[in-house]
Amino acid sequence: MVIVFGSLVLGNAFMTWKVVHLWRNPDVADFFSAVLPFGLVVRRGEVRSAGVTAAALWGVVVVFLMGLFDGPVASWAVAAGVLIILASALCEMCVILFNAPKFAVPPHMRAEPGVLAARRARKAEGRRGAGA
Repeated sequence: MVIVFGSLVLGNAFMTWKVVHLWRNPDVADFFSAVLPFGLVVRRGEVRSAGVTAAALWGVVVVFLMGLFDGPVASWAVAAGVLIILASALCEMCVILFNAPKFAVPPHMRAEPGVLAARRARKAEGRRGAGA
């Protein structure tokens, strides 16, 4: 159990470190994009939501850690961890699909369209035809 928990904490620390670099340096986006299997638009959405993903993973750490203890404080901490995970999941979907809320998106990626807007633009471009 200690090895699993230690691996989770080290992995989350690495993810948080890379997200800090992503917010400061636009070139780090390629590091994240290289490991994702989706299309370009979805990969960019996933990269934009990396900070929210890191927050959700820290919520998982809280839930696992407090699951080892007993008592009302541990129960409240588990509830808080679950709320962090659920709120992060909702925020992540909004960032991927709509690129909002802007405070959860790295500054250099805030002008990008969300997946739905990019898909709408691609369909509109296809309807105009080749000669338009």
